[in-house]
Amino acid sequence: MLKRFRRGLEAWGHYLLALLCAGVILLSAAWTREQRTVEKAGQQALSDQSQRLSEAMPQEKEKYAKPTDGVILRMFSEETVYFPSVRSWQTHRAVDFSAADGEPVRAMLEGTVISCADGCVRLRHHDGMESLYRGLKQIDVSPGQLLRQGALLGRAGARVPYEGAGHICVTLMKDGVPLPFETDE
Repeated sequence: MLKRFRRGLEAWGHYLLALLCAGVILLSAAWTREQRTVEKAGQQALSDQSQRLSEAMPQEKEKYAKPTDGVILRMFSEETVYFPSVRSWQTHRAVDFSAADGEPVRAMLEGTVISCADGCVRLRHHDGMESLYRGLKQIDVSPGQLLRQGALLGRAGARVPYEGAGHICVTLMKDGVPLPFETDE
């Protein structure tokens, strides 16, 4: 039986080898095609997200006042960044400004106070824009209050969830979509 198999392999082995090579080539072509499809879908998703962000961005370059006298500690990031206080990687769709305990926190834009509780103040601005300030230990505004740009919101010093204390975390949104932004320096 083994001799017969060996003779058959000698006679037909090159055909089996060619068939095996053709199978490998076909499988790799199918895998490559699948990878290209996945890559195109990923690129399309990124393009769609970029389009939504650019549509949500204000058309004219708006000037945002700094909410504190501190420096920027962490910028807006769609990429994951490490948060040591909770030992996890997350996106950071806000901007962190250093702020000493008791330091004044001010409105970046003119707006109306929507809510204020638990160390957070949310303002509504024009054209679907909103801003959220987290990390306030004292809040000096109330819902419904109209504020000018630079108006006092309260005092820094509370812990920002997932991030810790020693800073203010500000999220700027248009129609509920967090946006990257820069302030006057």
